[in-house]
This record gives sequence, structure tokens and C-alpha cells, in this order.
Amino acid sequence: MDNPLFTCNLSGKEILRYRVAGHGPRALVLLHGLASRSQCWTDLVPLFSPDSYTIYLVDLLGSGESAKPAEADYSIRGHAHRLLEFLERLGLRQASVVGHSLGGAVVLLATLLAKEQRRQHLLRKVVVLAGPGYLQGLPLIARVFRYPLVGPFFINLYAPTAWVKVGLKAAYYDQHLVDREHIERYAPCYQDRASRQALVATCRQLVPPDVASIPERYGEIDTPMLLLWGRHDLIVPLSQGERLAQAVPGARLVVLEACGHNPQEEKALETYLVIEQFLRMGTDKDVPKTVGAELAGAELFE
Repeated sequence: MDNPLFTCNLSGKEILRYRVAGHGPRALVLLHGLASRSQCWTDLVPLFSPDSYTIYLVDLLGSGESAKPAEADYSIRGHAHRLLEFLERLGLRQASVVGHSLGGAVVLLATLLAKEQRRQHLLRKVVVLAGPGYLQGLPLIARVFRYPLVGPFFINLYAPTAWVKVGLKAAYYDQHLVDREHIERYAPCYQDRASRQALVATCRQLVPPDVASIPERYGEIDTPMLLLWGRHDLIVPLSQGERLAQAVPGARLVVLEACGHNPQEEKALETYLVIEQFLRMGTDKDVPKTVGAELAGAELFE
């Protein structure tokens, strides 16, 4: 992805970098997941009309091209606060935001924070793409890094390909996608010491201290929300999406068949169709519960 790289300086240490695609009137912000970067959207972004959307591909603090300070708040709450500040700094109003995995948890919490801070004007619609909203078993990489001796060992280790293969095998339903092209998308997340250090810090801060009380507030959300899941997600199971659909008023859950944790890569066309039509539809339409490859060219929100 060779889109121009821009900088948003939130503070002396907190510097977010992002790429921009398109020049349309609708602002669309994409947030990646854990051990990832904005290149995870490579297959999805070209499907959106550049005349209709201006897409902001943000690298979370500690990831991709963004700053990786040794001491920083890498928690979900920290990322959520930075997301809202990013929207403010860029003058984005009524932006639609899509978050994948960790990014989905960030978007979910940012929606609550926006209401709490009376900044609902920043968010038009939100999409949680396989993002956890409830406490669950942590991914293997996060569990491992919680042990005191493992983090320093990993920080000083250089074996990006091995780590990426383990992660992608768990993420993809279609194991043929664990190939050189996809490995190269994620390998930079492990290559330099600062990236590995930030990843360890993020894993250790994944569970918010108030994790038990956050779901109690989901009923307050009034921003239109789409929940998009792969049927065969082994990292953030579909049950998470089903619980969110019950808890968030008006939330729509769409399930992609024969798909794992990364719908934007495994089912890019179907993912685009669902998201794009959700963004341009009214709030009173029905959404199909499942989407298979046979619907790739269909009107999903009739």
C-alpha cells in the first residue's frame, strides 16, 4: 500500500501516522488489530469508490509507522481516547469508523466515551469487525507475554516469520492464505525492537481494569453499529458478536460463512458489500444474518 503517509501529533510522545485513500465526501476511518498495521486493509480499500469516500488508514500507537514510545498507555482505553482526539484534530465530523479485532474493541469503547464526553458528533456509524466486547480467553501471544521472563526474551528475539505464521494459521479459515504475500504484510510488526517492545506492552494492558463494568453500559449506545463476524473465528468467537447484538440497541450482526478472524482479507468483497451498504443505508432496514459467497453481487440491505 503506497498511499501518502501523514502525521497527527497528539503529544510529544503520542504520534499517530496514517495513510489516506480517496477524496470523497464520506470520511471512513479504519483501525487494525493486535500485532497488525494498516496494511491489513490492502484488499478492502480499493473496493470503495474514491469519489465517495476519503479513507483514513490509521496505525495505532505502537504499531506500523506510528510512534512506539517505551512508556505509553497502550490500553484499549488509551487507544479509544486517541481515536477521538485524532478525529478532533483532523476536523472530522460524522465519520464512520471500522475497527478489526483489537481495533473493534477500541471502536466499541470510543463509542461509549464519545457519548460520555458529549462528542457523539464525531461518529456517524461504527463497525465492529470481530472485536471482543466481553472478557474472554486471551490470544496465545497475549497469554505468553504476561509471563515476566517471556517479554524480554521476545523483545531481543528476531524471528518474525515464525510468529506471523502462528498468528495467521489461527486467524485464517482458508489455510492457503498463509503464504509469502500475507506473511510480509505482518512481519514488520515483529522486526524491530521498538515494535516488539510496544507489542508486549499492549498485550499486558489488553484487559481494562473495569472490564466487568463496561458491558453494563452497552445499552447506552445510540450510534448505529454493525457487527461483522466470520463463522469460523477461532480468536474472537462468534458468541462475542451474538452477545453484543443482544446488548447494543439496534446493532446488526452479519455472519460471513467459510471465514475466520480476518474477513477483510479472507472475504474482502463480501466484507466490502456489507460495510458499504450499511454506511449508505437508513437506520430502519433489515440486515441478513448470514452472507455467503453466492451473495457477493447481491443487494444485501433491501
